[in-house]
Amino acid sequence: MHVIRKKLSHRFFAFMILLALTPVGITGYVTYLLAQRALTASGGQHLMTIAEDHAKHVDAWVRERLDDIRLLAKLPALREVCADACWLTDIKQSSHNYLALLNRATDSTKTRPPAYKSVFIVSPAREILAASPHKETGPPPDFKRESVLDRLHDNQETAFGQIYPDDRKNWVMDIAVRVRSEQGKTVAFIVATLNLSLTIDPVMTDLVGLGQTGDAYLVDKNGQMISQSRFLSSTEIASQKIKTYGVEQALLGKTGTAVYENYAGKKVMGAFLWLPAYEWVMLTEMTLEETLWPLQWIRTIILAASALVMAICLLMAYIISRRVVSPIVAMAEASQRMAEGELEQRVSCAGDDEIGILASNFNNMAQQLSLSVSALQRKEESLQKAYNELKTAQAQLVQSEKMAAIGELVASVAHEMRNPLTSIKLNIQIIGRSLLQGSSLREHYEIALNQVSQLDRMFSDLLNYSRPLTFAIASVSLAELCEKSLATLRETLSSRHVHVHREYAPDVPDVKVDPVKIEQVLGNILKNAVEASAAGESIELVLGKSRIEEADFATLTITDHGAGIPSRHLQTIFQPFFTTKQKGTGLGLSIVKKIMDAHGGMLQVTSLEGGGTTFLLAFPMEREGL
Repeated sequence: MHVIRKKLSHRFFAFMILLALTPVGITGYVTYLLAQRALTASGGQHLMTIAEDHAKHVDAWVRERLDDIRLLAKLPALREVCADACWLTDIKQSSHNYLALLNRATDSTKTRPPAYKSVFIVSPAREILAASPHKETGPPPDFKRESVLDRLHDNQETAFGQIYPDDRKNWVMDIAVRVRSEQGKTVAFIVATLNLSLTIDPVMTDLVGLGQTGDAYLVDKNGQMISQSRFLSSTEIASQKIKTYGVEQALLGKTGTAVYENYAGKKVMGAFLWLPAYEWVMLTEMTLEETLWPLQWIRTIILAASALVMAICLLMAYIISRRVVSPIVAMAEASQRMAEGELEQRVSCAGDDEIGILASNFNNMAQQLSLSVSALQRKEESLQKAYNELKTAQAQLVQSEKMAAIGELVASVAHEMRNPLTSIKLNIQIIGRSLLQGSSLREHYEIALNQVSQLDRMFSDLLNYSRPLTFAIASVSLAELCEKSLATLRETLSSRHVHVHREYAPDVPDVKVDPVKIEQVLGNILKNAVEASAAGESIELVLGKSRIEEADFATLTITDHGAGIPSRHLQTIFQPFFTTKQKGTGLGLSIVKKIMDAHGGMLQVTSLEGGGTTFLLAFPMEREGL
């Protein structure tokens, strides 16, 4: 630190590096945080979509089985037989026939695994009147004890039972339907035992969209996993309870996404969904590392950009130091020796700029001092004045050179970053020629090419915005400029089926503007209007005259009927880099505002969210040239 303070060149180096790396570091850090937040939000939404889709499939399957049993309960013959308890033999025989018919119907679809493990017809006294074992072995269930019928209240027609394992370690569930007579009296119940393992597992093992580390599974209210897992065996599933954050939140009736540790202790992004009808929890999870893998590329790009900026900064600092700091240091050293009496000191510095002139003056001064030491007393006052002026000029020179260095650095950085960007774009295009249409890599190629083009447009907009405006003023017709701008958008208007209605007042005089710049303004606003319009909508252009603030203006309004601009954005749409578009740079309307202000014109915007947007452009009709 002492060396940096002592050496001017070292301070200059440190200042340049700090000046360059500070905005790069801040921008990189903010970009990283925003990217992390966006990836986390999109990942959670993606997992929730998959969870909801799986839940719909599971619910649809259970509801279809319930509809089958409902259909059986509504058969008139079955209701008549069940209504008369004296016909026990007929009940058993008829019920068995209906149950056999139901089994044949459910087994008729080959793609659907057997859904019914067994089906029973139970009397109001909870005695089994008939049963379709469907290859079932073992004693029949006792419905007089705790069963699904306990959940079938008086005002309910159907009920779902709890999940439990059968004798083959398969997960099964009972569903019950009330059978009513023509008079509305309960005459029986139909209870079906569904084999969930053979039907829900194929739904849950569909892991499309969950990557290499994703998993989807169901958990009951006791924390027991009731579906297959991608990473657990059947023995492991049966031996452990799931007590993750997602399960705990879902059991509280909540639905959402969060980052937490899964049953294997890995940090995951998970979506949890509570299914109240079955008292199940639907979970879809993916490791946080896989969810946020694009952040690795962003981190690499930030580090590479920082290294590149540092290298450029060191090079520029070295060049400027050799040109500016070295002669100043040499003159400082020569001045010190002259103060010690060595008046023969001279400074060697070629050039006609301020530093060269300063070195020449220094040498002349030293020569005069060496020729006439006796005149030093008489020249003391004038020499002091010259010395003060020299210090002022030196300070101004250093400040001027610093500002020039900053401008040169910005130009150099833009140039150096666009050159490799152009090379990257060319190489991507070359690679793209070797990719077949429809290839799995074609999508990645197009994404990369679009992103490179977006960066190129961003650099162009940034450079155009930073350049000072120059004008070529001419007297032109605003109507003609409108038609030229619309001509450039003819294909876009046709492809989007957007119509243009024009109302040009005939008495509007020509205005003195730069035609190219105003075409740029009109093109930008018209393009935004087209993009905001839906197919079949129209855009209105109205040209007229108005008197605003005691001055005459030619006015042009451009109105679309699109989604409009939210009121909170109306105050910021003209600020640089503000945009709501995914691929915009946020400089379009800023440039429009800059051009209109330079012409002495007015630019106003009114918008109603959901009701369209109107831009008003006002041009002075009598004014001096810019």
